[in-house]
Amino acid sequence: MGDGVRSARRFFRRPPTEPPQPSELLPLLRVWLFLLAVGACAAAFGWETASLTLLVGTVWAIFDEATLGVRHGWPAFVAALAVGRGVNRLAQAAVPGSGSLWDEFCVNALCTAAALVTFVGVSRLRWRRG
Repeated sequence: MGDGVRSARRFFRRPPTEPPQPSELLPLLRVWLFLLAVGACAAAFGWETASLTLLVGTVWAIFDEATLGVRHGWPAFVAALAVGRGVNRLAQAAVPGSGSLWDEFCVNALCTAAALVTFVGVSRLRWRRG
């Protein structure tokens, strides 16, 4: 089997000899806080991409953890995206639409935090050996 096939398989299946580990909250929290600071600076300067930076960076960090092979990585990734999107929809419905960058930034900070917590929570579910 070629190296390309082997490296592509690691995204979907771990070797049976390696037990999967749950995701750690602290490294993801550090990335989220860094992205929060970058997004806040962007919102303060009036850049329209303030919230996009936070969203893309958070999804990238979660995707990176899922590809490293954490426990329940892909179900945790999908659950995190679903919860983040749901919290985003609820928060946008609750926050009056003033259209300011700070409102959008706060809503996206809330939904990305919910997505990170969901990812780490699902990755900590018990693992059954099959």
